[in-house]
Amino acid sequence: MPWAKSVDSGLDKHAANFIDVVKSRKMQDLNCSFDAGAKVAVASHFGNVALRVGEKIYWDEAKNKFNIEKANQLVKPVYHNGWKLPIV
Repeated sequence: MPWAKSVDSGLDKHAANFIDVVKSRKMQDLNCSFDAGAKVAVASHFGNVALRVGEKIYWDEAKNKFNIEKANQLVKPVYHNGWKLPIV
């Protein structure tokens, strides 16, 4: 199939579907499973990290890290104004 310019926002449609399902609590109406959505989000973030470091990166699932330290720095949150992630 040849490339075609987008005429709408698939992300907006998925977000609206998600909100509708949260309100109705009818999981069968969900257009995309949580697992599939999570995998797409992770793959997208990995692409963004690779673009920002300008190198090919590899994820080590066992270590929960990238093979390049500067890529690992991009997945750590940077908090401002004294905010910290609580340790539980």
